[in-house]
Amino acid sequence: MGAEHSAVRAPGRADEGPGLLLRSLQVARAPAWDPTQALSELIGLAYEGLSEARPWFTLAERLRQLLGAFNVTITLYHHEDQPRDIQVTALDAYDRTDWDCVERESRERFGHIELLRPETVAPGTLIEFGPEDVEPDCAAYMAALGIGRCLRSCFAEPVGMRCWVDVVRGQRVSGQAFVEAERWLLLELMPHLARALGLYARLKREEAERAVYEDSLDHMALGCLLLDGNARVLCVNRTAQAIIARQVGLELRQGRLLAEDRSVQLALEGAFTKVMRARAGRGTACPGELVRLRTRDGMLLGILVEPVPPTPYYQGEQVPSLILHLCELSQCEAVVQAPRDHSPELIAQLFGLTRQEARLAAWLGAGQTISEAAVQMNIAVAAARNYSKNIYAKLGIKGQTDLVRLMCRSVALLR
Repeated sequence: MGAEHSAVRAPGRADEGPGLLLRSLQVARAPAWDPTQALSELIGLAYEGLSEARPWFTLAERLRQLLGAFNVTITLYHHEDQPRDIQVTALDAYDRTDWDCVERESRERFGHIELLRPETVAPGTLIEFGPEDVEPDCAAYMAALGIGRCLRSCFAEPVGMRCWVDVVRGQRVSGQAFVEAERWLLLELMPHLARALGLYARLKREEAERAVYEDSLDHMALGCLLLDGNARVLCVNRTAQAIIARQVGLELRQGRLLAEDRSVQLALEGAFTKVMRARAGRGTACPGELVRLRTRDGMLLGILVEPVPPTPYYQGEQVPSLILHLCELSQCEAVVQAPRDHSPELIAQLFGLTRQEARLAAWLGAGQTISEAAVQMNIAVAAARNYSKNIYAKLGIKGQTDLVRLMCRSVALLR
């Protein structure tokens, strides 16, 4: 077991001013950068990093440059039972090390060394270690990787998400131990990273919630488009994309929803204008505007235009203002398909039916006749009638009308 290391906490400010604190940082080897300017830059990157595809990668890269490290890693998720962490890593351009492989191997061989375990670092603290602080086998492994010193810190958000920053300095760096100015920089950055992490966690929870609702809308076969105040499309769910892709007489072109039928286009534009006026009034209730479209294939498509409630303190060209709901109200015989989202397994489970009975229930619930359903299932009409009698008996209903009503009520549970 390596030598013990106590956590290093941020210097107190109650009895010393910023000037005295910064002067004290110059006692040790001074870095080539100004601590206050570097801190200001990193604070900006901490908040800008929320919107990056790889969160805080730019921050990690800048830290790597400032601290002369060949590796800076921000660990967003750590679990001892998983083979690897979820990490964002900034590497030296010439580094060819497979750090995923290194992580797996180090967990297997050295997971028992407490000093190396991220969860032992409390939020807002630092630990520094190197090959001389661990047992010989681990020291040799670190030396083979070119690791000289490691500086690790932790930051957390109130709900419980914890992240770690690891700054790894190579053996060839002159004066490889971290000086007080470098420690101060990382410690002062931690509160800002904690606040940024709280915002990041909230954004991710909202994204997860939105994904759940989007999936529910797709499951209900309801197309949705979100438009701004200029009727430009901001986002489209999967069901709406599928409806439009079927060449129904609508298309998305240059960020707008356009109808090939001129009268439908005028009706859409009129609905947009009316709903936007009602939305601007704020005190005026707006139930929405309906537009009907008969597609090339003879299908009836309904479009409901509704206002998005105004968001306080949020302005700009891309503020969501309108939501369009698309729903296929009918379907011509040429494009008859299996009832959407009606899994025979779930129907059988929900209603206590056999698989064949469940398949027939799905077709009958979609409005097909016994004969039409028999053709779709490739069975005799007589067999379909027998199955239907079993279905009605098991469900305690009188006929297909009751079955349609029951299937409509259950659509949210069936896939």
